Amino acid sequence: MSRLPHRQDLPTQAATIIKEMIVGGEFHALLPGERTLADKLQIGRDTLRLSLEILESEGWITPRQHGKRRGISKPGLRVDQRKKSNRIAFLSPKSLREFPPWLLIEFDLVRGLLNRRGYELELVSPGLFHLRNPARKLEKLVEDVEVDAWILYQCPAPVQLWFEEQRLPALIRGYPQPEVIIPCLDEDWHAAAFHAGGLLKRHGHHRIGLLMPDVKLGGLEATEQGLAKAIESGPNPGSVYKMIDRGEPDSVPRALEVAFGLENPPTAIIATRSRYVLNLMSWMAERRLRIPDDLSLVALCYETWYEQLRPTITHYHSEPDTIAGSVVRKILRIASTELKSTQQKLLIPECFEGASVRKSSC
Repeated sequence: MSRLPHRQDLPTQAATIIKEMIVGGEFHALLPGERTLADKLQIGRDTLRLSLEILESEGWITPRQHGKRRGISKPGLRVDQRKKSNRIAFLSPKSLREFPPWLLIEFDLVRGLLNRRGYELELVSPGLFHLRNPARKLEKLVEDVEVDAWILYQCPAPVQLWFEEQRLPALIRGYPQPEVIIPCLDEDWHAAAFHAGGLLKRHGHHRIGLLMPDVKLGGLEATEQGLAKAIESGPNPGSVYKMIDRGEPDSVPRALEVAFGLENPPTAIIATRSRYVLNLMSWMAERRLRIPDDLSLVALCYETWYEQLRPTITHYHSEPDTIAGSVVRKILRIASTELKSTQQKLLIPECFEGASVRKSSC
């Protein structure tokens, strides 16, 4: 239990106690908020601020910034002096029951690999991802959830930026938002989309529909860029039609109606989500259209039930064991060494050619 400062020269004594708490590993990369820390030391906020000024002048903590917690910056503090929890948090806007099947498999594999190494994996899904400024709730979350590192999945820009600014040990499972320099790991969607565009172009397709959700994710932006590079450049450039799923029940059928009502509709579709494969096939069945006779299809994703479909679907797939192993190796390095490398690790998925693409007559 932390000792309390005496009344004489309170700011200096409080500063000394905070130093002891830092060296003892009670605080990780950040100090608690002023109210929490004042309550912990049983001193007033004014006294605490004076003690923080002492620590700042001595280089123990970072300068004060409005709305942000102070970082711990004292040189020489060893990582092994931190209090270890042997827990990793998986921060996601989705609950476990909302995970797609492939993510459930990956989550379970990651949890099993971490357990073998003496770590626990905890899913954290707070209601803060819709906020423009989630700083206060994130601060409270980090105080309440004691872990050695964070895996950030589908976290929007404000959340990623907050973790970067607070210098918390974290790995983005996906693509980072622009200007975010947290280490990340994902499949190389730029390369996969570029390959898919080239495959379709070689089959004579120059008008490609890209079916994608209306969310701002770095992986989707990379997909757009990779496909555009393949289709719009080189000899016989083509065009890409973005078909947006806005999350409403009839959104995908409406997007398909608009695209195929054009004077020059797409001759092939690239689906970024597995559910779009079913959306497209049922929409076509209602109109007595067939894949690939009337429309070619490529999926930048995989589900086991693809194996039950006829025709077989050309798709891209990475083994979940490979991804889970890479996630665990990287997050344990971050947890144990506070690795701050901005290196992206992108795994190129394998293309499995099915019977859903044919030569275009257009």
